[in-house]
This record gives sequence, structure tokens and C-alpha cells, in this order.
Amino acid sequence: MRFKTILERLGLVSLWAQELGLAALALAAGFGIMPVLIFFAGSWALGRYEGASVPRIYESLYQGLRFGSVASWIVVLGPYGLYLLFKALRLWWRASGPATT
Repeated sequence: MRFKTILERLGLVSLWAQELGLAALALAAGFGIMPVLIFFAGSWALGRYEGASVPRIYESLYQGLRFGSVASWIVVLGPYGLYLLFKALRLWWRASGPATT
């Protein structure tokens, strides 16, 4: 099933609604999923350390957001930034293709 079909079934028909829906989805992934992925990737690659837990990484992330930590903001805004980068690269790829006359 195409991604546009899924968005249309959710009622996101206009382009602005689709962009807002994708932005909300990316921000939700940054707030909810990224800290868990970072925790498990770090535990797998480096091993667990004393005091490490999933609730602790959420606590440190949200404290970092409150105090303006750049690393915390990168974690939260990372999925949306990757979406924008992918979109820009796709537009650039289409624009640099062979010209059809």
C-alpha cells in the first residue's frame, strides 16, 4: 500500500495536512522511540553501565531539553530533520535529471 493512500485514509488529503501529519509523526518518533533505540543500541554496542535504564534516559533527555542541551534537541528533532533531508535530496534528484522537452 502506498504511503499517500495511508495518509488519505487518515483524512490527510491536502498537502499541508500531509506535511503536518508527517511532522507530527516524526516529532512523536523523536520524543518516544528515539530514546529507546539509543538506549538499546548503546547497551548492545558498549554494554550496560550502573544506573542505566530506559526511564533514566527519558529523564535525562527531557532535562536536557529543559536546559537547552543541543544533544537532546538533536535526538528529538532528528527524525524530522532526516525527513526534510530526504525530501530535499529527492527534489534535487528530480531537478537534476534529464530534461524532457
